[in-house]
Amino acid sequence: MLKTLVVAAGTLALITPALAAPTRSAGPQAPDVRTISTAGVDFRDPAAVSAFYRRLRDAAGAVCDSYAANSRVTSQDVACTENALAKAVRELDRPLLTALHDGGAATLLAAARH
Repeated sequence: MLKTLVVAAGTLALITPALAAPTRSAGPQAPDVRTISTAGVDFRDPAAVSAFYRRLRDAAGAVCDSYAANSRVTSQDVACTENALAKAVRELDRPLLTALHDGGAATLLAAARH
């Protein structure tokens, strides 16, 4: 599964090929895109980072959801979501966001104290 993340000008775009059921169309389907703005996010504030991380995780889940083709969550959906989220966090390169992603809320709070 091809997964791309684009970070540009304070906006994060998660892009993945559409996962709809196969059709007889002549060409490939357009990728599914979700854009998450980083504008106004204080990456030094644990609460703001947590809220942003939830939005980021939800967007990754949305672009990786194959529900249109299958009513269950597949291991491919889960892997795609985890990979998209990890890539987004890595590319944003914000210490508290990385701490939250790598270790959860306790790690986020510990990192915020330093």
